[in-house]
Amino acid sequence: MQVNYSNEEIYQAVTCLKGAGLSNQEILAEALGLFDFSQQLYVLNLLQESEFGSKIIRPVKSYDHNYLFEILYQAVISGTPLHQIIEVCESELSIEDLAFSKLSLEYILTNRYISKYERNAFILDLYKLYQEVKSYKEVIQVAELTKNIYLKQLAYKTVELVATRTGETLSLAQKNINTNSLITGNENKDIAFIQENFENKVGDVLVGALNDFGITCNYIDTKTGPTFKRVKIKLGKGVSFKKVQGLGNDLVQQLGEELGLENPPMISVVPGAVVFDIPRLDRQVASFADYVDLTSEIDISRIVIPGGVDVNGKYIEISLCDSNVYHSLGGGMTGAGKSQYEKAMVLYLALRYPPSLVKLALSDVKLVSLTCFNGLPHLVAPVAEDAASTLQIFNYLVAEQELRYQEFKRVGVENINEYNQLFSNCPIPRIVSVTDECFDLLSDTTYKDPMEMALMKLLAKAGAAGINIFLFTQRPDKDVIKPLIRSNCSGKIAFMVSRPEDSGIILGNPDDDRAASLLGGGDMLYKSPKGVMRLQGLYLGAKADFQALLDTCMTAHTDTPCWNSGLDFSSFGVSINSNSGASNGQIRSRLNKAITQSLISHTEADSLNVYLDDLTKSQIISLHSRGYELHQIIQEIFKLSRADGRRYKRVRDIVYNFIVSVEAEDDDDN
Repeated sequence: MQVNYSNEEIYQAVTCLKGAGLSNQEILAEALGLFDFSQQLYVLNLLQESEFGSKIIRPVKSYDHNYLFEILYQAVISGTPLHQIIEVCESELSIEDLAFSKLSLEYILTNRYISKYERNAFILDLYKLYQEVKSYKEVIQVAELTKNIYLKQLAYKTVELVATRTGETLSLAQKNINTNSLITGNENKDIAFIQENFENKVGDVLVGALNDFGITCNYIDTKTGPTFKRVKIKLGKGVSFKKVQGLGNDLVQQLGEELGLENPPMISVVPGAVVFDIPRLDRQVASFADYVDLTSEIDISRIVIPGGVDVNGKYIEISLCDSNVYHSLGGGMTGAGKSQYEKAMVLYLALRYPPSLVKLALSDVKLVSLTCFNGLPHLVAPVAEDAASTLQIFNYLVAEQELRYQEFKRVGVENINEYNQLFSNCPIPRIVSVTDECFDLLSDTTYKDPMEMALMKLLAKAGAAGINIFLFTQRPDKDVIKPLIRSNCSGKIAFMVSRPEDSGIILGNPDDDRAASLLGGGDMLYKSPKGVMRLQGLYLGAKADFQALLDTCMTAHTDTPCWNSGLDFSSFGVSINSNSGASNGQIRSRLNKAITQSLISHTEADSLNVYLDDLTKSQIISLHSRGYELHQIIQEIFKLSRADGRRYKRVRDIVYNFIVSVEAEDDDDN
């Protein structure tokens, strides 16, 4: 018996039967026994609609985005074709997860590290393209289709090479292509999330490799500077830093392809962790014009020079008024960025400060780094171009130093900062002395001894008088640049060196070879008593840009009043001959005994009178505190050995008694 049911009742019944697991055939069989023909057609239509819906609407499953990023990263690294990855994502993911996956793929493909084989193959293809194409526009098409930012940069460099070969002119838009615009996304937070995941992946890979070496550790975080990524790792309890310190080459061998390592990463200790500095493939330039401040109000008690950009992207300035770091020693091989750093320092001082606040004393025996600054109103003398004129500058600075201390004594102050606070309307200008290639100067047999003596006097006392000494060299030879000179330069500026031992000499620690792992091009370590910072030095830009800034310096106002010692630089002319001691003695006498008398004087009867002045005492204390033996101290300071007989014994006894008295005073203080 057939019963009339409403369409709503039939729909609910069919839905219940489908939910119970009955097939379409079983439901139709039931409908034939219950419904009339029109109702049976209605059931058939419902079943057809249900079948269509089951085909077009698939079950929706949501995935954790961390998991998705991990899977996509592994798929790309393993070489899964991109179209296959996208097909799987489109068939399996919800609309939201699919959008996230496409964004993640774009980021991974753009920023992933390229293996040397993939890079070399790409370069080979570019070289073939370079030989075959007739216009740079053909290479631009390849560059625009290239996802990875590192490979894209190679392609655009090839564009420039092709344009040079064909004589074509690149348009401004093509010269300033911004590869960072490749990443597309809906929200900044998604990009930040993906970037964090990518950096975490680098950390996880590094931790995995260290675990394989038997080193227990945990990943902390990754920071990205203009030159490198700094991965911070926490070693397990009881794990010595020495276990990871020598793993640089092993990491290149293990992770070279995955992390793009061609040279050992720099490995350092920071408070609470160990950091691995991994070079960026898309290294950024820190432009001088983008970072230096030339407009804010000048603080006379804080005269600064550019340092560089740290791993956090923060611009670091170095204060010349810091009593802990008055003087600095710098070094690095050709191409490391040393000359660029010197020029940036001098240019900034000349742009930022008037000659009434900062004066410059420059020496450049190579004639290529600092001679361009001749003519600056800040110069106390023309740029020195040889050892004789450099010694003349040092002698002048020694005399200037002594006259400044006499002025401090007259007004009752101890240093230049106190003086300038009292007499801000007529301050004492700070003098910054920059000497390039001090190795060549200090290895000159004719001028070596007087130059060392003048330098040691300056390094011992000049800082508080407002005179800052910067010494730079390509060859930091420990036998030429004496320990007293190196130890009195509390600031260390290390650029890339070719030998690990050079790094130890510059940084003041024979075991510190980190400068050998620097990348060149301004990548440097700045060491002060507060610690070591890795910085990217500032780039001055094209020659025309530098010249424009230099021309601005040449017109600086010089009419602002300042304290003047009254010294005549020309009176410090140097003539090295057999009577040089007498000649120098006359100069020192005329200038209020600015340079101290000889350390040792003796009579013809060999009755020795040894006088230890303040400089000599500080040298003895410095060498003794660093573990020098008594005979080494006498050899270093007095140039005497046991072969000198009674003279050596007399000096030895006096130095020994002085050291004993100093140690006794220290015991009393404790």
